[in-house]
Amino acid sequence: MTEGDNWVLASHLATGFDLDLLVLALNRNNITYRLVEQGEGHELWLDKGQRQADAQQLIAQIEKMAVVNKALNTGRPKAVGSMWRVPVTLITLILGVLGFFLVSYQPGIIHLLTFVDFTLANGQGPQFVPVEKTFAAGEYWRFVTPAFLHFGIFHVVFNSLWLWEFGRRVELVSGRAAYLVLMLALASGSNAGQYLWDGPVLFGGLSGVVYGLVGYVWIRNRIAPTPLLNVQPGIIYMLIGWLLICLFGIVDVFIQGGVANGAHVSGLLIGMLAGALAGRQKSQS
Repeated sequence: MTEGDNWVLASHLATGFDLDLLVLALNRNNITYRLVEQGEGHELWLDKGQRQADAQQLIAQIEKMAVVNKALNTGRPKAVGSMWRVPVTLITLILGVLGFFLVSYQPGIIHLLTFVDFTLANGQGPQFVPVEKTFAAGEYWRFVTPAFLHFGIFHVVFNSLWLWEFGRRVELVSGRAAYLVLMLALASGSNAGQYLWDGPVLFGGLSGVVYGLVGYVWIRNRIAPTPLLNVQPGIIYMLIGWLLICLFGIVDVFIQGGVANGAHVSGLLIGMLAGALAGRQKSQS
């Protein structure tokens, strides 16, 4: 970027500067910004109408905090110190793990959290209540809660790792309130999509949300690039490739119960749409 009518260079940020915390602070203070990679560091650009003095003060505070934290937290893993910055992602991850333990050790009560209620009778498998009856009873939490149910250790580990990789980035860039709305939309949309795809079957997991975050990062960063959303393209393509493999039914041969393809596709499309809207809004600001 070059200095022009709308944007001015506010600061050069050296390698190692805490970009996560800076983005969080700028978002909280409603300061419009752009971060551009420059050599081994980054440049912070601000709109001329923005509060440049406030931005400089935030940078100084972060640099001061870095010195203090380095002295106090020597030897502590970096991830531990950063978790408090992304509470929505962290709480979602914890709920997913709790859902795994619930399925594993208290299967008799998971019907309270599935998309539609069901009963077990005479060893015939689940007998599902009609969806109209379920939601006529006001049980709207079922749009979201299936996302937390995980059926196996691989299932919960896979989803948790990718949720942390993508979710924390999106939460820092978008802000907690907007991110929470996005997560609720992804969970409810992917669960509804899975029901429409396969009908009344037992399903769950955060993979629909994960694919929504993948779609959001993929599209938003193409429209309005920002360093915090810089994920290696190979990761995006690998996950999209895995989705396609699952759609062809290859994985169903090896995984009991099959794959929630409807949730994956629905989540990805919702995330891509949200990323496009957010990216366009950011590029026009």
